[in-house]
Amino acid sequence: MAALWGSAEAGTVQSSPGSFDPSHCLLEARRVAVHVPAVEGDRMSGERSIEIERAPVSAGLADELAVFWEETFGTSFDETREVLGNGLEVGRNRDIVWFVRRESVGTSDLGATCQLTVSIEQPELGGLGGVATADDCRRQGLAERLCREARDLFREAGGEAVFLGTINPAAARVYNRLGWRRLAGSTVYANITGDRSPEEFLVDWFRGAAGPVTVIPGTAHARIPMIPLLLTPHSEQVLDANVDLLSVRYARQDSCMGLYPRYAELASADGAWFGGWSENGRLVGLASVRPLPVTGGGAGWTAQLDGCVHRVARAAWRDLIDAALDWASEAGASEALVVTSVEDESKRIQFEANGFVPDGAGDEIDIDGRRVGTARLKRQL
Repeated sequence: MAALWGSAEAGTVQSSPGSFDPSHCLLEARRVAVHVPAVEGDRMSGERSIEIERAPVSAGLADELAVFWEETFGTSFDETREVLGNGLEVGRNRDIVWFVRRESVGTSDLGATCQLTVSIEQPELGGLGGVATADDCRRQGLAERLCREARDLFREAGGEAVFLGTINPAAARVYNRLGWRRLAGSTVYANITGDRSPEEFLVDWFRGAAGPVTVIPGTAHARIPMIPLLLTPHSEQVLDANVDLLSVRYARQDSCMGLYPRYAELASADGAWFGGWSENGRLVGLASVRPLPVTGGGAGWTAQLDGCVHRVARAAWRDLIDAALDWASEAGASEALVVTSVEDESKRIQFEANGFVPDGAGDEIDIDGRRVGTARLKRQL
């Protein structure tokens, strides 16, 4: 197995910001307006435009989108300003936004939006987010039209699976009409090109991923590829305690496009994370490090570690954990800590085989409404 500690920025280079990559049959113009007739009873103008922009978007639009989505979803979209406004992920992901404007004056004149993110190195995968409609534009079919446009463009470019998450039953009905189907154990939906269920796609996706695995520091390259990995049922209950991830075999997963930001936020808080990639380009494992104060106020700091791998790449688990340990040691940590479910016996045995020793009981965790004890393990660095 190879471990790469240099820059993980290398990869397919995206075409210039003014065009879509023609090799993937994407839109050639950075900004396109498509006129769509209004439906009967529409409170907007008789003819409206569906506008399409790719990152980096035009000046001001990133702020407009962030404000619109913050008002709609009640959470921060600061990352959106960087990704869409500055093209932060150009060269890693293609981000495309569809939107319709309304005539009424308010904090934003956006009427409806959606955003498609496609992995550059794995254009078979995509994620849909930012699907939102202003209150005065609801029940006009706008979100459905935008999502259909995004789905069709994704398929035309050779996409095979585009994921989204929703806990809204009305939105789920719209997505269902457009071909999205819910993944078991989650509120994540997948639209699969061809006659396969989401579960069949996940099995096929990791077929052939056995063999050597390369471990590299985590970057936005993994934003979309981590979705199939984390939505696959795993045998262990706790996938990564550092980012509150449980296996869908035991607890419902309500996050889709919100999975990658958990790792990004960990890294921005002086932590680190790593991805394990198979020879055929599948993300088959993840590991993370969270910095904590040493118990009792001792010197140095504690590195809380965790990680998971797909069953086809079990041998890579040790390499991922070793990468996390090496990073923590070089960054000055004095000890490493693991907190895992008392029912994840195989995971505890793996950590003990890597030099960790029992350190008492941890706090209980909630797994689908059931209180489960945890075990702490430590290792000196």
